[in-house]
Amino acid sequence: MNSLALSILVGGLLVQPFPPPAGGFQAADSKSPELVRILGLCAEYCDKLNGAVLNFICREKIQETVAELHSSSGSVMVTGGGGSYLVSSRPIMFGKDERQKLVYDYQLIHDRDGRLTETRTLLEEKGETVSVPNAPLKTKVFEHKYVVLGPIGLLGRSQQADFDYELVKETTFRKEPVDVIKAVPKPSNMTNRLFGTIWARKSDGGVLKIEWEQTSLGNYQQALEIAKVLGAEPKIELTSEYDFEKNGLRFPSRYSIKETYRRRGRPSGRRSETIVVYDEYKFFTVETGVTIKESAQRKAREENILRTDRVFLPPHSHDDSVFER
Repeated sequence: MNSLALSILVGGLLVQPFPPPAGGFQAADSKSPELVRILGLCAEYCDKLNGAVLNFICREKIQETVAELHSSSGSVMVTGGGGSYLVSSRPIMFGKDERQKLVYDYQLIHDRDGRLTETRTLLEEKGETVSVPNAPLKTKVFEHKYVVLGPIGLLGRSQQADFDYELVKETTFRKEPVDVIKAVPKPSNMTNRLFGTIWARKSDGGVLKIEWEQTSLGNYQQALEIAKVLGAEPKIELTSEYDFEKNGLRFPSRYSIKETYRRRGRPSGRRSETIVVYDEYKFFTVETGVTIKESAQRKAREENILRTDRVFLPPHSHDDSVFER
């Protein structure tokens, strides 16, 4: 048996092409003065983040809710999503929620040689206090990684040539004046690209919030194929927020992802929701303006930035779900 979530995003990081909208996005020679200005500040901000020497610890608090899936009578054999499945011909049935709370000490280090390491110590699980060093991330549906570096893949100086940008509006966010920018990869750079909408602070280009476009998450084409088999439409909402600031750099405060499915003419059903809160920061090193040593580790890290904040799906236990492989 396979769970719906496992089957939807099997293959992990493969990002499917998403055609940009016909209008709204501005070519390089027709950008508004404000869009040119804020993109320049965002590039400077990402230069600072990309070149920073970092060593910090924070508390990472995870609340994960996963609904049980119930099959109903009248199942039929259908083909889709790369295989054949027994799928109920009746509406998707979501049962009781299974909840788990995890608390970690999370540490990220980016040293002068460009090495980037992320480690966790598990402090709480199933309501019990524990102490497990070098612990894995034990979420059941989605994983997250290097959330602090999320802005670089969208707004980094060298990455900007790969995107088209639209200035959606000028507004405020948490009392800060911001530009809301939508980014979509150019047709020649659609592969392995997360993209979405960014809230950038007007004063310095610091990124306060990113809403990621669901079609750029994982193997979304397969999600569509399976949703079609189920007669449903997937909706995956993924948001990163950066409320903490140290030496001009923004650090994560909240990360959330909500996975729902809607069958035509029926209410949406929530399959899973993961909320991650970061607080209790302890900064040991936050140095900017540092010349990082060019090395194999540095180049590997720069390549990883394109996969920053990417959604993974780890293996997890099978359940008696909507379909059977």
